Amino acid sequence: MGGASSFVTGVLTTVTALLIALVAYSLITHYALNQNNPLSSFVNVTSTVVSTVTTAGSAPATTTVQSNYTQTSAALEQYALGLINADRQKYGLGNVTLSSEPSAQQHSDSMLVNNYFSHWDPYGMKPYMRYTLVGGLGAATENVAYRESESCGVFGCTGNVNVKQALQQMEYDMMYNDSACCNNGHRDNILDPNHNQVSIGIAYNSSSVYFTEDFIDNYINWSNYGINPSTDEMYVEGKINGGSTLSTVQIAYDKPVENMTVAQLDNTSSYSYGPTIAGVVSSPLYYYANIETIVADQYSTSGKSFSVAFNMHNTISKNGPGEYTVLVWLNNTSGAGFVGSTYTVFAGAGGSIYTPKNV
Repeated sequence: MGGASSFVTGVLTTVTALLIALVAYSLITHYALNQNNPLSSFVNVTSTVVSTVTTAGSAPATTTVQSNYTQTSAALEQYALGLINADRQKYGLGNVTLSSEPSAQQHSDSMLVNNYFSHWDPYGMKPYMRYTLVGGLGAATENVAYRESESCGVFGCTGNVNVKQALQQMEYDMMYNDSACCNNGHRDNILDPNHNQVSIGIAYNSSSVYFTEDFIDNYINWSNYGINPSTDEMYVEGKINGGSTLSTVQIAYDKPVENMTVAQLDNTSSYSYGPTIAGVVSSPLYYYANIETIVADQYSTSGKSFSVAFNMHNTISKNGPGEYTVLVWLNNTSGAGFVGSTYTVFAGAGGSIYTPKNV
């Protein structure tokens, strides 16, 4: 990733679209990881802000999770948001608003402090996994970009990076110089009409800027969303805003995450959800031909409201430890399907449900 004025991006493919993440920040605080952590050579970034992740039972409940990220400079955040919305306006698309989820900032901080560039993080987690862990309840798609100071070369860096200029160039390159490297994946993500929010993170030092945009589809007001770890019952209950409607609920599977070295991280490119392994149906009269069919214990819709409950125990027992991402599919007003929410369930040995503490 070296070289004068270099621009690097990573492309991410999902079931429906490429993910984009953008990170902006001005001051990093950090702490060394605990000695019993296998990633003791890495540094984690942290703040005192605590987010919540919903865990469901007979009634909604929450579990607090430490969100390890720094506060983005408000001025840089607004500047980056303006660049994004200017690009969307050129193509007749509505503006996106800032998301309160810190997923983008957390990832950019991690890349800067640990000196890597990837959609994955040192714990082997993909963006949608991290998004669940910081309390995200929509569906995030990520682009990451990186730029060095023009004074950086083989003999090191001799000047300070111009952050706004770097952000402007990276946004421009993702829009207009994206075909050769990334098949216009970043551009398509910026111009996705289903996006209505963005989490922005910008991390930098005197020589480098890491820019992450987590574009988010957030259309559901949740009343109960999450898994009961004692029973493996998954609750998907809420009300859809706007003209979209519920399409279906499916489950994607990733093998257990493993720690990654800087060399491994720098050798990654695009990412996607794991393969879809199961789909939820309302009645035994319906089934999926090529994946597991889960008959819901509860499946009702009324207008924009819906309530779905299903048990994941057999699915987890069959596939073993790993990350099970619930995909809530919606249809937009044009009838096109898109993932309107994701929720990653972390299953350990023996099928036990746990919440990682390393975000």
